[in-house]
Amino acid sequence: MHSMLRRVGLDPYYAYRYPHEFSGGQRQRIGIARALVLHPSFIVCDEPVSALDVSIQSQVLNLLRDLQDEFNLTYLFIAHNLSVVEHISDRVAVMYLGKIVEMAPREALFDDPLHMYTKALISAIPIPDPSLKRDHMLLEGEVPSPLNPQPGCHFHPRCPIATEQCSQEEPIFEEVAPNHWVACFNLEEANLIKV
Repeated sequence: MHSMLRRVGLDPYYAYRYPHEFSGGQRQRIGIARALVLHPSFIVCDEPVSALDVSIQSQVLNLLRDLQDEFNLTYLFIAHNLSVVEHISDRVAVMYLGKIVEMAPREALFDDPLHMYTKALISAIPIPDPSLKRDHMLLEGEVPSPLNPQPGCHFHPRCPIATEQCSQEEPIFEEVAPNHWVACFNLEEANLIKV
């Protein structure tokens, strides 16, 4: 355990401290060390940096990257912050109400999103240059209940290009380009909308 604490950037004597004596970033590092002690090949990271400030987020993400290379790890990285997702992921799946609506390699998804929900999410990512602006795609309506979803595409009540078919049938999740999967009946119309 001491060597693993060292590996995540903590002194071995931290093993004898109480939980309330650690900062948020230190707690994340301890959680990572605890997972690595088991020698996994696959780790689920559920919102691993959401409660941390930006500088600490960056440190933890860089640590995860280094450990991934060193231990040949695969991560399932669950997050709402798309900037973080873009930084850490090789392949991205976008979900809406528990259904994957689009999945593609990172570059393809962020450079050329195909599903309207993905386009709306990407349009909301802040651009770090104040001289640049992005048109935001605002979604109308309320998020339907995940406990009692309506028939058809789960996104259709909020989709600006939804048709009658969308409210009746669930679209098939299919490969529309190499390694780029989408569940949408109206891809031609969606492609006309750029973000």
